[in-house]
Amino acid sequence: MPNDSYENLPRVNFSVNTSGFERARAVAQNLARMGMPEAMDEFNREYARAKAASKIFIRNAAAEEVDEAQKIESQKVGHSKSGYVPTGTLQGSITPQFSEDGMKVSVVPLATAEDAEKARKQIKQGNKKIRKVNKPSKNEDAYYYGTAVEFGKGRNPKEPFMKPSGEKVATRLDKKFEDTMRQALE
Repeated sequence: MPNDSYENLPRVNFSVNTSGFERARAVAQNLARMGMPEAMDEFNREYARAKAASKIFIRNAAAEEVDEAQKIESQKVGHSKSGYVPTGTLQGSITPQFSEDGMKVSVVPLATAEDAEKARKQIKQGNKKIRKVNKPSKNEDAYYYGTAVEFGKGRNPKEPFMKPSGEKVATRLDKKFEDTMRQALE
């Protein structure tokens, strides 16, 4: 079982690989060398449209994953099975982290035990709105309890919410990506 550090958090990753365009680029370069300079211009336009559509697709995939993981976490995690009492902190901490180029996303629950404790105190004081966690803890020793919930720990059974949500969303995304690329390149 993984430990409860940031590196071992349950994650759902999505990415778009544009390496398939390298073959098209080579063909366009060859055509340009053979007297069709417009081939490279056309390739560059198509590639730019495909990249832009891919970035939008990744953002939408992240939003779908966050929604699905939050839904599963709120409906199936805790509620007397494991002794875990939901405060909404874990659900609210499910956050997309995008690569610099926007072509990859990792969706991860960032709640720590410290965050949950703060939420419990706020709830006891009558606060209805709990602060969402959307950045990793600055504390190197932070206990990210999403790992224990997803994979189980001690007597607490595993209550996966990231893996099932990722599988469900990935199934829907396959067809959507094909459609997105088809529309971008029309």
